[in-house]
Order: sequence, then C-alpha cells, then structure tokens
Amino acid sequence: MTESPTQTATAPATTMQLEFLTDDDETVRICVDYWRQAENGRFALTVREIAHLYGIRRDAISTLVETYSFVWQDDICCGRCKNPYRFSTRTQYQNRRWFQDRICLSCQEAEHREIVNRKKTIISEMRRSAEGNKPSLENLDLITKIYLLATTQTLGNENLTTIESLNDYSILKLSPDPDYDKTILRHLIQQNLLLISLDTHIEAVQLSEDGQFAIEIGESKFNLALHPDQVIALMNEIYNAETASEIIQVPEFAELCHEAQLNECLAFLKLALGKHRLYLSPGKKTRQVLTQCLEHFSVAQIYCLIWRAAKDAAAYSLRPGIGRRHAANSVVGNISRYMETALANGWDIKAFRRDYDLPQSSLSRILFNVVLGTDDGGFKYALHELLDGDRRMSTSL
Repeated sequence: MTESPTQTATAPATTMQLEFLTDDDETVRICVDYWRQAENGRFALTVREIAHLYGIRRDAISTLVETYSFVWQDDICCGRCKNPYRFSTRTQYQNRRWFQDRICLSCQEAEHREIVNRKKTIISEMRRSAEGNKPSLENLDLITKIYLLATTQTLGNENLTTIESLNDYSILKLSPDPDYDKTILRHLIQQNLLLISLDTHIEAVQLSEDGQFAIEIGESKFNLALHPDQVIALMNEIYNAETASEIIQVPEFAELCHEAQLNECLAFLKLALGKHRLYLSPGKKTRQVLTQCLEHFSVAQIYCLIWRAAKDAAAYSLRPGIGRRHAANSVVGNISRYMETALANGWDIKAFRRDYDLPQSSLSRILFNVVLGTDDGGFKYALHELLDGDRRMSTSL
C-alpha cells in the first residue's frame, strides 16, 4: 500500500507521539486502541481485547499496527542526527531507554558509506602515486630481483599481471616465515614494483582515530608494475646457469641467503614453541643467537637445538610460580647454551628433517636450488659450506 500523508495524535498523559501511515478509519482506530495508555502509563487494552473488539486475529492486529503506525518521543533520539527513534511495537517502546543517544541505522549506513569511500580513495591515491614512479628492470638490485621473482612464482597469476593476496593463497610459501613474507611485499611496494589493486578488499585498509591509515599487506591484492615480458626476462636472467656464478659473487646474495636461513630457524622456533602452547615474539636477541648458530651449523642441525630448547622451556613452565611467558623467554638462552656446549665438546649435532608444516619456500628454492644448484642446500648445509665452490659442486652431484 502506498504511504499516505501521516496523521498525528497525542496519547493522553504521556509524551508519546503517535503517527499513522494510512487514511483508513478502522485501521486508525485499531492503532489508537493498540497504543492507548492509562494514567499509570500502562497500555489500556491487551492485544487479545483489541482482537475481540474488532473481530480479527491477534497476530493480524500486531502486523497491522506495525505496518501502519509508529510512536516516538522527542527525548529518545539518535545521538548523531537527533531524529527521534520510531517504535512500531509495544516491546520496542517499553525498551525505548535502551535507544537513548544511540546511533540510528540511517546514520550508521551513512557512516559506513563514508568509510568505504574514504578507503577506496586511499587505495586509488596509493596506486596513482606508485604508477608515476615505475622503476626500470635494469636499475633493480639483486635482492629486489629475487624478491620479485619469488613473489611472482608464489602469488602471481598466469598472465603475470596480478599478485594475489597472501591470506587467500596458501598453496605455496613465499618465504620461510609469514612475517618475512610481508617484509618482502613491503620492499617491493617501496620499490613501486607492486601497485595496490583496485580490487583489494576495503577491509585491508585500517583507519585510526587520528586520521592516519595502515594497509594490511596480507589482505591486499596487487598488480605488477612491470610488463609480463619484463618479468619473463627476469626469470630467464636468474635461471640462466651461466649467470649463476656472477650472482653468487654479489655481496647481497650471501646476505639474502643468510636472511632466508635465519627465517627458517625463526619459523621453526615459533612452531616448536606453539606445539607446547608457548609463544614468543622473536626480537634482536633471538636473531643474534640464531645468527651465531648459523655460523657453525646447518638449519637442519639448528632445528635439533631449537627442539630441545623448546622441550626444556615446556618442562620449565610446569614448575610452580613459572608463567608460560617467562618459560617461553627462556628458550633463547637454552639454544645459546646448547650451541656453546656442542662447540666446546666438538659434538656432531643431529640433523632434523624438514617439518611437514614448513616446506621449502619459493625464495629458498631460487637461492639454494636454482642459483647454488643444490637440493634444498639451504636447509641441509651451513652457508659457509654452500658458498665454497668445491663444496657446492659436491652437493649438486
């Protein structure tokens, strides 16, 4: 039914305002009887009494009143637009104080639209800024090239134009550790090689009260700034056996290999602690201890040290007065102690196998399989062994 001009009636002895959305006389009378209040503020008639009076079903009364009338009070308003709330049932009206100064649905929807539009604008402006500063393939350093190749292999589409979001693409691992994944993507964004996609979900943009914003890397999609032919040229360059020896001589290559191995250890540390329901946010101290381990042992051997240290930390957490956070923090000292003991006694540390939950990443395959020509050598051997030419030749046979 088309809404007609509203009629207004004031219920006696209250500030409740009653409005009708119909000109039908009987419907108006039913609505008046439904909303009529006695002097004590209670409703004068029950729905059963109204139904009997007009000879219709009780459920029909409720439907009719809710459709063709509403009440409001001038002191029960939206906290933003100050428009009075409309109540279409007695239950709503009886709970009216709950609505006092709350934001109405219309204002909530308007605020949501405003936030959505702002987030879309942020994404558009970020993309426009990066598009004006596209780098050339010839000016990219080695780290950037390998990061780009690993990202394309892991998250790129078949046309080499789009990078899918990390959180939606878990088939392959970009790097050994999720935190390192985001570091790689941030590096490529800073180099203007990844352009945030206009298809990125707006939830990836986080707004703060001070007007600032942050982008959740894991939720974001990107477009490659380079032409697909340039990406293919990059693949050919890295996968060319003749250039492998040149790449190995670049100082950045050893740094990148070390960072990959370090993150292999960090990822397993988190995993080993998590299996004991212990959690640690690795910082400089942890990275320094693991770096010292990598100077002497392979990642596979360091897995052994980490596993023992995590097991001891779990046992430590069971002691009276020892919290789980304190126990987790003890794991770094345990690793350092085991390393020092092993070196002092010349022990041959047992090499672990790869954990099923931590398969070799795309970054690791490029560094250790493609360039160094080994079979997951970054896991099986210490870096100084891999960078030694004779040792590298023997591991690749």
